[in-house]
Amino acid sequence: MNSTTEALKKLASTLRNLRVDAGLSTTKLAAELGWSQSKVSKTETGRTKPAPEDVDAWCRHFHAPPEVREELVEIATTAAAVAADWRRELAPGRRRKQEDIRRMEQAASVIRVFAPDVIAGLAQTRPYVEKMFKLGRKIELVDEPDEDVVNARLERASVLDQVDKQFFLLMGEFALRRRLIPSGQMREQVEHLIELSIRPNVTIEVIPFAADEKVHQYNGFAILGDPDIDDEAIVLAETLTRGLSIRSSEEIREYVAHFEALRLGAISGTDLHFFLQEVIKGLPR
Repeated sequence: MNSTTEALKKLASTLRNLRVDAGLSTTKLAAELGWSQSKVSKTETGRTKPAPEDVDAWCRHFHAPPEVREELVEIATTAAAVAADWRRELAPGRRRKQEDIRRMEQAASVIRVFAPDVIAGLAQTRPYVEKMFKLGRKIELVDEPDEDVVNARLERASVLDQVDKQFFLLMGEFALRRRLIPSGQMREQVEHLIELSIRPNVTIEVIPFAADEKVHQYNGFAILGDPDIDDEAIVLAETLTRGLSIRSSEEIREYVAHFEALRLGAISGTDLHFFLQEVIKGLPR
């Protein structure tokens, strides 16, 4: 029996013990969580792999110690990552996916985004968003208008208006040099970055080609929340075939440390404004 199977057995038995110790029936728990009794039964007997958010809800319902909750959620997250390919991730629809991410962004105390080769999502203009979806995954699972999905994506940017929340949007120079959209639209996109960078709660940074980088860039990711403050802190990352959700506080701290190391090679403030103006001047008219 492999380690994943053993971990899932531990997950199921621990969840069941939490319920039994509280003297609650599966029917009563189902009613309190808003689930079906069958879902509760299958979860605690290991007949289904529970979603990380369901494990989190179960643990919180019984006031499980933070270390227990974190361990169980991590087990569920690891198990879910095996099956969380894009066909499954986007099954409810692309708009639904955007709305789910928006809810997480709205709840986070701080947002850090590293986008090495594209404009950071929250800073994208409509033409840029439209092109990103056009070049994105060709998974036709639901019939939904493209305009609805684009609007859902753009609506996420309203989170930037939360002035009590800090945003760190870090990009690689390649993101500014790519010609994903016509030069006129790209000029507006770069000007939008300049406008955002003036906001007191938004930090825009770019890692130039000539930067003395301190760590390897690897792939892009978003850190929603602070693992030492937010109970729902999460890292979102993408591969060609899967969407990854990382909820382990220890791993999230590693991502935060990596993000801060990446920032050491970036430019911001006045230097960034000069750099972005040069990018605009270099765009064909």
